[in-house]
Amino acid sequence: MPVSYELLEKWEAWKRLGVKASEMESAALFVVADALRCRCGSCFHVIWNQEREAAGLDQTMSEDTSSAVDVGVEALKLLIASDHQQ
Repeated sequence: MPVSYELLEKWEAWKRLGVKASEMESAALFVVADALRCRCGSCFHVIWNQEREAAGLDQTMSEDTSSAVDVGVEALKLLIASDHQQ
């Protein structure tokens, strides 16, 4: 990777800022939502965590997405309830 040093520096900067997740698929959603002036959100399911592995912590892999789906559904319920109060 010809720019690996730059990517590693950026990764360390994001970690120092307290970022909990890094992914690019939601970027398109946020751009379109902004253009349409509507709300948008993302909910993540973590299969593998390289930082936990690097720290020597347990690394139990799970492909069960039901918790992530539950979080998304509950978040939508809260938004709907909030909209009805306004």
